[in-house]
Formats: sequence, C-alpha cells, structure tokens
Amino acid sequence: GWPAGYANLRSAGAASYWTATASSARPTLSAAGAAGAGRSPAPRGARGYRGVGPRRDGTSGTLVKHGTKIPDEGIMALNNLRDNKGAKWDKVRKGRGRGSGKGKTSGRGHNGQKSRAGSKLRLGFEGGQTPLRLTLPKRGFNNPKRLIFTPLNLSRLQEWIQKGRLDASKTLTMKDFVDSRMMDKRIGSGVKLLATLRRVWDPVTKKPAENTFGAPLYKPLTVKVHVEVSRVSAQAKEMIEAAGGSVVRVHYNRLGIRALLKPNKFPHGLPKPARTPVFLKDKVDREGTLPAPGPRATPAAPEETPQIAEASAVA
Repeated sequence: GWPAGYANLRSAGAASYWTATASSARPTLSAAGAAGAGRSPAPRGARGYRGVGPRRDGTSGTLVKHGTKIPDEGIMALNNLRDNKGAKWDKVRKGRGRGSGKGKTSGRGHNGQKSRAGSKLRLGFEGGQTPLRLTLPKRGFNNPKRLIFTPLNLSRLQEWIQKGRLDASKTLTMKDFVDSRMMDKRIGSGVKLLATLRRVWDPVTKKPAENTFGAPLYKPLTVKVHVEVSRVSAQAKEMIEAAGGSVVRVHYNRLGIRALLKPNKFPHGLPKPARTPVFLKDKVDREGTLPAPGPRATPAAPEETPQIAEASAVA
C-alpha cells in the first residue's frame, strides 16, 4: 500500500513523492502529497528532511538567530554529539607485532616466574624472602571492649528544645534525638552528653565576647530537661541538675540500641534489655528500658485521710 498522496502524484505523472522547489535546495512536500502526509509512512527513498528548518511533522529543526557566531565544530545537535578528545582509548592489543609496543613477549619480559602462564603471586610475596610486613615490629593492640559514643553538646540540646523540635516535658532518650534529626541513626555504642555551650557574640565587634579577665562568655543552660544517655561528663551533669533537670546513664548493647531506635524492625516483639557487663557497672546507673519510656507522669496531690479531714474540721 502506497500512501494516498503518493498515489495522487503517480497519477499526475510526478517523478517522486518529494520535490525540491526552485528557490530552495531543501526538499519540501508537494501540495498533492501534503494531503496524504501523516496517514502512513513514506516509501523507501522518500524520506523527509531531518536537518535545520521545517520538517515533515510541522516542527522545525535547530534555528540560529541571524548574526550568531557559530563555532568551528558547529552547533550542538544529534548529528555531532561525540565524546571529548581523549575520553575514550582503544584497548591495548598484546602480541600483535613489534610496532604496537606490546608484541612478542606482550610486555612480560623474556624469562622469570611472572612471564609464565598461570603465574599469580599473592600480595606481599617476595619470592621466599622474608616479606617487609614481617620484618617490622608490632605496635599497640585492638581493644575488644572499646566503645565509641556520639557526642552531644548542651548547646545543641537547648537549641532543639527552644525551637520546639524536642518536648522537654517528657524524658528524652536517644530515640528522640535520632527522630528529631539532631543526629544520625549511626550512633555507635550510644550518646555522650558534653558541657559545651554556645559562645556569646559581640554585636559591635562581630567577635566572640569576653569578660574583663579575657575569658570567653557562654550562653547559660536555662531549660529544665530530663535525659537518658549512655554517658555524661561531670560538668554537663552538674549544669543540668543546677537547671532543675536530671541525667540517667543507661546501658544498651548493639541489639538494644537497634531495638530502641527502630522498634518496627522487631515484628515478633522487642528483645529483653541486656544486663550491664561487670567492667561497666561503675559507668552506668541502670539498664535501658525497651521500648523507650513515655512522657513523665506528674505526681498527683496526696489524698486526705478521714482522720486528717475531721481534725481540720474541728480546728
């Protein structure tokens, strides 16, 4: 099946489906063929113009404004996209003649163990000689009981509470710190609270403010907070208790920290809290709870007994 436009041209005695006008060398669609354009693809050899200017589908190619300077390599188009010079290299072909530089022995040399087929020496092998790694003495050791904690400054904790990103009315745990995006979920062995505060800046000099003795000034801790962390410095604990808060050092093992941060990963129930090892007894206050503790319950007022009520009535 020839297109309808092409059939019309054949009946009219036209030479081809596409004709070129006298004013332009670009092929254009004839009036007779335009009626059948778009109904079916043109036959082989009757391909529409694909370059700059009007196209068969009514759109235009790459248009450049008059007076625009065109570089030597031309404008960017689909027909001139290529890699930068030197971006791609041909594969080195070994054993293909002396002129390539990798002929004859293919770069392996004449003799020796490494020139033989199947020769794969392990890393650090020196032919039977004592390797360098064995001639040097050992230094230090790897502590199997090492614990790595994520530091948390009081300045950042106070900033998060003042911005409303943490609720100071409940006991804050390491899960609250991670959920509020205060720190990353990869907290290692836990969180250690440090007593670093934010320095006071002088608005005049645009520098950190200092007192009369030249000591730096810091913004004091003003929020009352109750936290549960793995470790806390002595100064940080003193500052929190001075503001009316409290700090409890709790112990979690690796599985306990994972259950604390992501309880949804344990569909069959949370594991039991791990007991504190003997060598950490003096560094923690108690074992951590699973799941994380909820809001702190406000103590209710004690109810009066009937004897006290009668005594107050008589008085």
